[in-house]
Amino acid sequence: MLRFSLLSFSLFTALTLSAQNLQRIGHLSYDPVKLAGCWHHVDHSGGEWALVGTSLGLSIVDLDDPTQPVERFAVPSLVNNWREVKTWAGYAYFGSEAPQSGITIVNLNYLPDSIQWKVWRGDGFFDSLVVKSHALQAEAGYLYICGGASISNGVVIADLADPWNPHIVSKYAANYVHDVFIRGDTMWTSEIYVGQFGVVDISNRTNPVLLATQPTPGAFNHNTGLSDDSKTLYTTDEKSGAPLAAFDVSNLDDIRMLDVYYPSVKPLGEVHNVRVMPGDFLVCPSYRGQLTIVDGSQPDNLIEIAWDSLGASLVWDADPYLPSGIVFATAKNEGLFIYQPTYTHASWIEGLVTDAVTGFPLVDARVFVLNSPNADTTGADGVYKTGAGTAGFYALRAERTGYQPQVISNVSLQSGVITLLNFALSPLTIATEAVENEASVRVSPTPFHDFLTVEFPDGSLFKAENISLRLSDFSGKCIVEKKADAGGITVWDGLVKLPTGAYLLQILHEKGVSKQVRLVKI
Repeated sequence: MLRFSLLSFSLFTALTLSAQNLQRIGHLSYDPVKLAGCWHHVDHSGGEWALVGTSLGLSIVDLDDPTQPVERFAVPSLVNNWREVKTWAGYAYFGSEAPQSGITIVNLNYLPDSIQWKVWRGDGFFDSLVVKSHALQAEAGYLYICGGASISNGVVIADLADPWNPHIVSKYAANYVHDVFIRGDTMWTSEIYVGQFGVVDISNRTNPVLLATQPTPGAFNHNTGLSDDSKTLYTTDEKSGAPLAAFDVSNLDDIRMLDVYYPSVKPLGEVHNVRVMPGDFLVCPSYRGQLTIVDGSQPDNLIEIAWDSLGASLVWDADPYLPSGIVFATAKNEGLFIYQPTYTHASWIEGLVTDAVTGFPLVDARVFVLNSPNADTTGADGVYKTGAGTAGFYALRAERTGYQPQVISNVSLQSGVITLLNFALSPLTIATEAVENEASVRVSPTPFHDFLTVEFPDGSLFKAENISLRLSDFSGKCIVEKKADAGGITVWDGLVKLPTGAYLLQILHEKGVSKQVRLVKI
């Protein structure tokens, strides 16, 4: 079930969500310097630091008092607006897309007193060939360099047994890779220019093996993050109006998209990076100045629980991983922002929308949680799934073309609870025609095997726009549905996979006029 948020949203509701779950406590301006990626660090005495990529290099910010963040050190690099940073074993690694910028390694083990740094551009056979990068990941003793050009535009893998002197051991070169997420022996690649994520076996770091690929809804996959149980992958697409998506990846032979999410206030401002917290809360720095938190613990029903505006520019990145629980975020033009978040589970609601006369499930019915940004559209099974970011009493409205809308008020939604609520919509007009009336519809061949031709002759009530064709079994369960083609003749292909047996072809007019034809599949 894919849920689509409303494009209109009460600003008052948004500010309420922000105040309750995303409290801003600190800010550090860098104007006119631009900001990019960020990451966290904890020193030997437990001191917390923000590592901030800037257009001039790396800014190392003391968060001892998060309400008054202070830059203690700055590491210079070639000027570039792209800058990403990650850490391993007390060392920071940052790079950029500036030619010959290489990877700068920063020894953080002497904080808060001092740092050491150098520029590394490869070793051995690959000496001087690490000239730039787009993104980095450091995990389990290895550094992963994405978009590195000279060696591979995919991923360069380096051993960090000596963190000050990485040793390149292999590369993954199937496609350009924008970013990676690593867990265990699996590398999840964001292959942005071919519009997909890849799943790569890295149990042998010297020989990465591609296991599977999957297109993303915006066909421009920017980054990914994995759920606590490793069964759900969250993806972002760096394209205006593209959603964050949740994919079931528990079976790599059957990867399925479960739901999508758009920021409530500015849905065209796509999520730039998704950062997954324990409990599957998703911290989402986004375009158009947005930072949101989404409850992803029900991955087939993603609900926003917090929203804030940091300005107008891209909120490049956010880091929620410090032990204190604070979140810091980088707005490209507005600086570094510090937040105290509250992770409160969403209040979910789901159920069935049916025809009040036939009892059949209704496809394309819309269910709205009024005074919230949330809504859902039913699939062929008539099921909807939506909810609210905060607990309370809500009114829900269900509607579908050709049916009387239904509103149910004073529905109690509770945090962390799935509430069940069904709707039965009454047709605006109910009419029937005898099956024998061949002037209304012609269906062939009968019996059918791999296709059906449905024709509405001149004079048919169904020779109109917005006609739906639905194949159901005799219990009324919708098996497959499509819109009739304009012009009065529809060839319905792709039916060969249906089981043999008896079916009902339901022909549905948007004004409520309907007709049923009994068919046999051979």
